[in-house]
Amino acid sequence: MGEDQELMELLKAGDPRALEQLIERWRERAESYAVGILHDRQAAEDAVMEAFARIYASRSRYEPKCAFGTWFLTVVRRICIDEIRKATHQPVPVPEIPETGTESAETEALHRMEREDRIRILAGFDETERRILLGFSLEGKTTGQLAKELSMTDGQVRVRLHRIRKKLRKGADDANES
Repeated sequence: MGEDQELMELLKAGDPRALEQLIERWRERAESYAVGILHDRQAAEDAVMEAFARIYASRSRYEPKCAFGTWFLTVVRRICIDEIRKATHQPVPVPEIPETGTESAETEALHRMEREDRIRILAGFDETERRILLGFSLEGKTTGQLAKELSMTDGQVRVRLHRIRKKLRKGADDANES
């Protein structure tokens, strides 16, 4: 059994350090692979973190049928393909026409609703998620610094940050559809 399969077995047994080691071993390679598919560094990073999140979530069902790298990069590829499909189904954004003068009452009401939606989304986060979001986005802390503060591994913080970003995007999309 290879080192990656051993790490997956440790992860399956509940050792969170195993995920950290897998992230250290595979993140850069997987991001390079994803950039080649998506041609967007941020989207590639998100795809790779989504892949690690999926692996973590399904760790109890892991059965080594092929090399870990082959399996993992297949998961990354599928996520990238899903992202491309989503992007091709998005409507083309229409540029906004700059407004002249003061905002209408309708525009002010829309801005107030958007602020309320953001507050509602943030209120739904637990204390750890709020701490990660504030520490990373506003205070400029690294995931490693946040991991030490929150007694988590760097990988756990990265996965949580990815999920937070996903919730924020979903909340913004839901608000735009309303």
